[in-house]
Amino acid sequence: MRRFASVVTGRRAKWVVIGLWVLLVVVLAPLGSKLADQTDDRTESFLPKGAESTKVVKLLNERFPGGQYIDGLLVYRRPGGLTPADKARIQRDARTAQRVVPVLGKPIVPFRPNSPPGLVSPDGSLAYTTFSVPDNYDKVGDWGKDLRDAIGGSGGGLDVWLTGDVGFNTDAQEVFGSVDTKLLIATVLLVLILLGAIYRSPLIALTPLIVVGVAYAIAQGFIYLYAKSGATVSSNSTSILVVLMFGVGTDYCLLLLSRYREELRRYKDKHAAMEHALGRVGPAMLASGLTVALTMLVLLLAQTGSIRSLGPVAAIGVTCVLAAGLTLLPAMLSVFGRRGFWPRRHTVEYDPDHVAAEHPGLWRRVGGRVLERPGAALAITLLIFVGGALGILAYQENYSVTNFFKQQTDSVDGYDALSKAFPAGTLSPAIVMVERKDGPVRPADVAAVRQRLRPDPEVASVSGVQQESRDGHVARLSLVFRDDPYASTALNAVPRIRKAVDNAAPGADVLIGGGTPVQYDFDHATSRDLKVIVPLGLLVIGVILGILLEAIVAPLVLIGSVIASFFGTLGISILFFRYVVGDPGIDSSLPVFAFIFLVSLGVDYTIFLMSRVREEARVHGTQDGLLRALTATGPVITSAGIILAGTFSVLMTLPVTFAFNIGFMVALGILLDTFVVRTIMVPAAVALLGDRVWWPSTARGGSHIFHETDFETVPAREAPAPARTS
Repeated sequence: MRRFASVVTGRRAKWVVIGLWVLLVVVLAPLGSKLADQTDDRTESFLPKGAESTKVVKLLNERFPGGQYIDGLLVYRRPGGLTPADKARIQRDARTAQRVVPVLGKPIVPFRPNSPPGLVSPDGSLAYTTFSVPDNYDKVGDWGKDLRDAIGGSGGGLDVWLTGDVGFNTDAQEVFGSVDTKLLIATVLLVLILLGAIYRSPLIALTPLIVVGVAYAIAQGFIYLYAKSGATVSSNSTSILVVLMFGVGTDYCLLLLSRYREELRRYKDKHAAMEHALGRVGPAMLASGLTVALTMLVLLLAQTGSIRSLGPVAAIGVTCVLAAGLTLLPAMLSVFGRRGFWPRRHTVEYDPDHVAAEHPGLWRRVGGRVLERPGAALAITLLIFVGGALGILAYQENYSVTNFFKQQTDSVDGYDALSKAFPAGTLSPAIVMVERKDGPVRPADVAAVRQRLRPDPEVASVSGVQQESRDGHVARLSLVFRDDPYASTALNAVPRIRKAVDNAAPGADVLIGGGTPVQYDFDHATSRDLKVIVPLGLLVIGVILGILLEAIVAPLVLIGSVIASFFGTLGISILFFRYVVGDPGIDSSLPVFAFIFLVSLGVDYTIFLMSRVREEARVHGTQDGLLRALTATGPVITSAGIILAGTFSVLMTLPVTFAFNIGFMVALGILLDTFVVRTIMVPAAVALLGDRVWWPSTARGGSHIFHETDFETVPAREAPAPARTS
């Protein structure tokens, strides 16, 4: 790292480094601008490959005209009863739908001679038309908007809504329209304000934003090439990338900036100061970046496509911002030197006798209090997290359509009206596939399957054959649940109804997918993913910490703090969502995303603190080294934690429940990690263990990664003035 630092911060080399990054932006940024065209949000892209719902999707795509489809419903209501004029409009709107959007087959319309029963409420006040469009999530939102514009809205006492999956995707597109741009602007403004408040130097506040912005533009280009190669990249992954990169990248910038300010006091030459600063914090930055990137890559083992897609995307983003933090940032800061800190240049004037650790401050006082009674401090923090973890007992999964948006939408209003007159499952019927390999499906096969399904208390109705495959070997039926198709009652019925149709018709296979079964398979996969990802993620983090700290005990202590922090945050968040916000439950993938973000990002602060403790312990011993490290890293960890929590809290501004939940949970976890774990829990544990925390090495032993002698001479530069280690 010392040799690397010498090259990156060289008087001429720094300009070469900046030029190479400019060249990368010129080449890759145009590709990144086309990334949205390569994202894949189809149902099949996020389902587990072996799930029953996935098999249904494949059957639809391979054997049925039109392939996989998305259902839409046009709902009409007039209190007191629909009039002849209303009925005429319903017929007219159905013809308009066929003209405006690519409807598969013909819409199923009420008030026609051949219309199936069940499209009109018993009192005649509500009716609905159902239609299907191709499974193209990139276009379905536009189709829905075009249809709404073409048929017009409510008026004259008649309520008209577009709902079903087409309606929900249309509303989602309106909510998420230009979401990447909005998140980017909000995140940049927040980070700029916070950096400005911390450093009160315009150029220094802008520098991290420039560095991360350059890395983000390049990362988008690489992700585009990754998606172009045939890999699946979801729009959710690219949206989260904005927040992730600015949060992580700002952390790295703050760490290097903080150390650079220290070294400018010790070194008169700005290049020598940056070489020394990068050489000292470089290992911590590298370890942190590798930890986040490798932990993200663990997501490749997930069965759930939406989780698996995030892994490589996040890893590419973190790797790019790490590379920029280790090269572009020090090169730019070497160009600016002390002038970059204007108008507070006096804070970095050459003063080799200045020793920050000898000036008592907030973090030294906090550290002193913790070290006075480390046992009590550790016990109190453990009680906080154990108490918070009890909130996990309130865990409940729920995907109710009425809870997806945090604002009123046309699709939810239509669903509410529909569910009062019909079974709530009418919104999104499940698909029942009856397949016979030795010939065409027989009427007796269909009758047997319907007979097995009807008695279930959660099943409202099972249709006859709605569509046959091209060869006639597969028949498609529809199953309507009584309750909200995405609430727990319907989800819990899925394994029961699947078991009921086992061997229902000799020689025929029965598969149930679509709607509720899709969500059930998604839940089942995310439950399995959590069990796989958590231990492997912790193993990756433990190995990297062991290499960085040259110890076994210290990584185990830190992993323990990570686990306590995660479960405490998860429990507190669940209680907040259930009993403060009033949500009936949460998305099953939320704990997986929360674990990855909280653990991989929270460990940044562990690395920042413990690498400095290791460095100071080599000179001053563990106890005094711990206090010095707390004093030196307290401000930067606090600043980084506040900024990272702030960037994720931007997600809470989106009117979507899942985005709000992940933003709240990660922001809360980062703040607890910053002010409780790294400030009290970890220092208390290290103080109790003393030198034993470095086993099997010793406090002053091991390699020379952090030794002062590594920087006793600086070739071709001004030699550093004698100074004590701070």
